[in-house]
Amino acid sequence: MLADLAPLPVTIAPVAGEALDGYLERLGAANALPHPVLVQRLSEAGAPTAFLATAPAERLIANLAALTGLDPVALRCCTLAGMVGIDTTGLDPANKNTWRRVAARGWPPVHGTALCPRCLDEDGVWQLRWRHPWVTTCSRHDCWLLERCPTCGKPFRSHRTPLRAVDAAPDRCGNPGGARGRGCQQLLGRLVAVQAPTGVLVAQRRIDAAISGQPVAVLGEHAASATYLAELRALTVLLLHLATQPGGDQRAEWADLVGTDHARSAGARGARWGLAPPADLQLRGQAIAAGDQILRAANLDAAADQLHPWTELTPATNEGQLGWLADHTTMTPLLSRLVMAATATRRRLATLLDTSGGALPLTAIPQVIPAGVYDSHVAGMLDVTARTGRLFVSLCLARHHRGNLTWAEAATALGLPPELGTKTARACGADLLAPPSDFIAALARVANDFDTAVDHRAREDAVRRLARSRRWYRSWARRHLPGSHATSQQYAVTWLWTEQAHGHIDTSPGWQHPPDRDGRAHYRAYAGRLDAPATDALTELIRSTAVAKRRTA
Repeated sequence: MLADLAPLPVTIAPVAGEALDGYLERLGAANALPHPVLVQRLSEAGAPTAFLATAPAERLIANLAALTGLDPVALRCCTLAGMVGIDTTGLDPANKNTWRRVAARGWPPVHGTALCPRCLDEDGVWQLRWRHPWVTTCSRHDCWLLERCPTCGKPFRSHRTPLRAVDAAPDRCGNPGGARGRGCQQLLGRLVAVQAPTGVLVAQRRIDAAISGQPVAVLGEHAASATYLAELRALTVLLLHLATQPGGDQRAEWADLVGTDHARSAGARGARWGLAPPADLQLRGQAIAAGDQILRAANLDAAADQLHPWTELTPATNEGQLGWLADHTTMTPLLSRLVMAATATRRRLATLLDTSGGALPLTAIPQVIPAGVYDSHVAGMLDVTARTGRLFVSLCLARHHRGNLTWAEAATALGLPPELGTKTARACGADLLAPPSDFIAALARVANDFDTAVDHRAREDAVRRLARSRRWYRSWARRHLPGSHATSQQYAVTWLWTEQAHGHIDTSPGWQHPPDRDGRAHYRAYAGRLDAPATDALTELIRSTAVAKRRTA
């Protein structure tokens, strides 16, 4: 119900996204009403004025609606209580001690506000979003927000009264500066805005969407805005703690800022970033962006690949790696799955592959290593079939000798479907029976068995050339496999592909689609009919085809 108050002579509506206290100052100026007088009228009938821009009392909103004739719902939209990511449940403006309930949930809005000097210079509107814990940049001007006045050193609008002092000009800081009439006179329009990094701006735009209630993509699927912010906070807190560990400066350029904030906020139990984010907005924004980059990954495996180098910073403790990680953040269901995937054996193996390096050219690596080489060096290290293990070793060699490739990229580099690389790594990484360091040593022995002069990509091209011609098969079959039907050429091509080019059977140019069970059985029966003269003649065909191509080139 609206309060029984005489309306003000002049009514102005709040600008979309405007904070309530900034609107009240504009309302007072429009009516030539001193701030103390306006606050007195708002607080009639005992309405408390505490938490004005966060979650004001219902009675105060009713009084304001009576003074302006505006809808109370629209006025409450000028407060943080209606924004996603801010939970003010249980807060009683008449009892300031109830703020503990809000603060205990973590990352509450702090006293005062940040600001974008360019926005204020353009329209003079104090935006509500500048007070949101997840907002560190201005998406309109692509710059960092400023959290403290360079003159008084305090957060902007950090006065104890509901509104700034009556003598504070709209374009001045106005923070209390001692005696009445001596508030901070810093001109807000003269503050310099600093360009924010691209990654931080990308994360901020996703956060802006979440704050407005829109779903946000998390690991390739749409997540509710509140869920996204909860996951982002939990992951960001974990990254902050990991960045303080030795080697953290190798993972993030902002690690030095973390150390400074850790020293500021650490108590007997260490920095409590789960309750309050870093005070430095640039540190906060960069840490949030690092977490958002992981959550933007296409799927869980891709996100785990990004998180794994961070988890390698976990210190050795009696509680173990997973125990330490769980003790330093809130383990949400999604973050739990992400951490488990990031700390799996195949992630540790991937780190060794990406950092060891080698001199084997990619052309010398076949899609599937020969069976004899696999049996000599790797057999017994993987609890998978030899066919899958041979493929996995080739993928490992591609990562080992190229570096900084994902499993999907390693597969693509060998001419394989990217999803085959991810699927094979998932199966084999979980079934590695030997220590990762022993497996890396076995890869080095495999690489030493390869002739770097052999170009498997050229051999693959030669088989593809034979697959496009039918003349050679009729001549070869009459001599070595009488009675063979012309359609059996696909099996001869596949034999060349798998035995001479050492390609994966599913990618053979002999057929348009990967073979089913019957197709594989027919191929095995066909290959079993080939004697030594027949296979020698096929081998000579691929050699002469490759030579002819080089002469043409």
